[in-house]
Amino acid sequence: MHGRALRRRQRGWVGLVVVLLALLIVAWLAKSALTSYGLTGKSPAAAPGAPPTDPRERARAVEQTVIDQAKDAARKLEDAEKGQ
Repeated sequence: MHGRALRRRQRGWVGLVVVLLALLIVAWLAKSALTSYGLTGKSPAAAPGAPPTDPRERARAVEQTVIDQAKDAARKLEDAEKGQ
Protein backbone atom coordinates (compact mmCIF):
# COMPACT_ATOMS: atom_id res chain seq x y z
CA MET A 1 0.00 0.00 0.00
CA HIS A 2 2.77 2.41 0.79
CA GLY A 3 4.18 2.11 -2.77
CA ARG A 4 0.87 3.05 -4.41
CA ALA A 5 0.42 6.12 -2.24
CA LEU A 6 3.94 7.24 -3.08
CA ARG A 7 3.30 6.79 -6.81
CA ARG A 8 0.08 8.83 -6.61
CA ARG A 9 1.94 11.61 -4.84
CA GLN A 10 4.67 11.57 -7.48
CA ARG A 11 2.11 11.71 -10.29
CA GLY A 12 0.75 14.90 -8.79
CA TRP A 13 4.21 16.49 -8.85
CA VAL A 14 4.86 15.32 -12.39
CA GLY A 15 1.56 16.80 -13.50
CA LEU A 16 2.41 20.08 -11.82
CA VAL A 17 5.81 20.20 -13.52
CA VAL A 18 4.19 19.51 -16.91
CA VAL A 19 1.64 22.29 -16.38
CA LEU A 20 4.39 24.73 -15.37
CA LEU A 21 6.44 23.77 -18.42
CA ALA A 22 3.42 24.33 -20.69
CA LEU A 23 2.82 27.70 -19.04
CA LEU A 24 6.41 28.74 -19.68
CA ILE A 25 6.14 27.77 -23.35
CA VAL A 26 2.90 29.73 -23.77
CA ALA A 27 4.40 32.78 -22.04
CA TRP A 28 7.47 32.67 -24.28
CA LEU A 29 5.31 32.39 -27.42
CA ALA A 30 3.06 35.24 -26.27
CA LYS A 31 6.07 37.45 -25.57
CA SER A 32 7.55 36.82 -29.00
CA ALA A 33 4.18 37.42 -30.69
CA LEU A 34 3.58 40.68 -28.83
CA THR A 35 7.10 41.85 -29.63
CA SER A 36 6.67 41.08 -33.33
CA TYR A 37 3.40 43.07 -33.37
CA GLY A 38 5.11 45.96 -31.60
CA LEU A 39 2.82 45.86 -28.57
CA THR A 40 5.55 45.65 -25.96
CA GLY A 41 7.94 48.33 -24.76
CA LYS A 42 10.67 47.00 -27.01
CA SER A 43 10.16 47.11 -30.73
CA PRO A 44 11.65 44.70 -33.23
CA ALA A 45 14.55 45.89 -35.32
CA ALA A 46 13.36 48.18 -38.07
CA ALA A 47 14.32 47.60 -41.67
CA PRO A 48 16.85 50.02 -43.15
CA GLY A 49 15.10 53.04 -44.64
CA ALA A 50 11.92 52.43 -42.67
CA PRO A 51 10.44 55.36 -40.78
CA PRO A 52 11.42 55.52 -37.11
CA THR A 53 9.08 53.84 -34.65
CA ASP A 54 9.83 56.01 -31.63
CA PRO A 55 7.36 58.93 -31.51
CA ARG A 56 10.10 61.40 -30.61
CA GLU A 57 12.20 60.32 -33.57
CA ARG A 58 9.19 60.59 -35.86
CA ALA A 59 8.48 64.09 -34.56
CA ARG A 60 12.09 65.11 -35.22
CA ALA A 61 11.89 63.68 -38.74
CA VAL A 62 8.67 65.60 -39.43
CA GLU A 63 10.21 68.77 -38.01
CA GLN A 64 13.26 68.38 -40.24
CA THR A 65 11.01 67.81 -43.27
CA VAL A 66 9.04 70.98 -42.51
CA ILE A 67 12.25 72.98 -42.08
CA ASP A 68 13.64 71.66 -45.38
CA GLN A 69 10.40 72.49 -47.21
CA ALA A 70 10.34 75.98 -45.69
CA LYS A 71 13.92 76.58 -46.87
CA ASP A 72 13.05 75.34 -50.36
CA ALA A 73 9.98 77.60 -50.49
CA ALA A 74 12.03 80.61 -49.32
CA ARG A 75 14.71 79.88 -51.92
CA LYS A 76 12.11 79.61 -54.69
CA LEU A 77 10.51 82.86 -53.56
CA GLU A 78 13.88 84.65 -53.59
CA ASP A 79 14.66 83.24 -57.05
CA ALA A 80 11.27 84.41 -58.31
CA GLU A 81 11.82 87.90 -56.89
CA LYS A 82 15.27 88.13 -58.49
CA GLY A 83 13.88 87.09 -61.85
CA GLN A 84 11.36 89.98 -61.96
